[in-house]
Amino acid sequence: MSRPGRSARWTGVALALVAIAIAFGSFEAHPQSAAAPVPPPAIAEVPPGQPSPAGEVPFNHQIHAGQFKIPCLDCHAYADKSPSAGLPSGRKCMGCHKFVGKDKPEVQILVKRFEDGQPLRWERVFAVPDFIYFSHRMHVRAKVECKECHGDVAAGKIVRQEKPFTMGRCLTCHEERNASRDCLVCHK
Repeated sequence: MSRPGRSARWTGVALALVAIAIAFGSFEAHPQSAAAPVPPPAIAEVPPGQPSPAGEVPFNHQIHAGQFKIPCLDCHAYADKSPSAGLPSGRKCMGCHKFVGKDKPEVQILVKRFEDGQPLRWERVFAVPDFIYFSHRMHVRAKVECKECHGDVAAGKIVRQEKPFTMGRCLTCHEERNASRDCLVCHK
């Protein structure tokens, strides 16, 4: 048996993408059908403690991003270089905290963990489904401000995913910015 040609493979990909779009309510399979809308992904009611499940090293965005106005890219150093924004390591945190806030109990916990060689275990707050390709780098290059997707993290102690990442929300933003709405931009 011969392998399907390139055209047949692309047809299969296109059909799969249409099925995904139908599942997310972007298109109707049959205009007369009364299919129930697919609910957006769930948002955790109680955000996880950061940077660990027990919150043993509490992190406060109000202080870092708010009061001291530390830019997002200082801690999320890969956002302008890769698909992932990255999370700061204990070593990154100690770059400042070997000098700043050494008398604070939270910083003393960080110092002890760092000296004991215990890594910080950040809990995921924001996520897109596995079938979505998202690149922080492309969004940073397009000058999309972090708060447009992540909200005003500088205003809260704990980061919360206030709005779900839905296909409709992304398409609306792409349309407003005259960015590509080609399916293969996000569905690879």
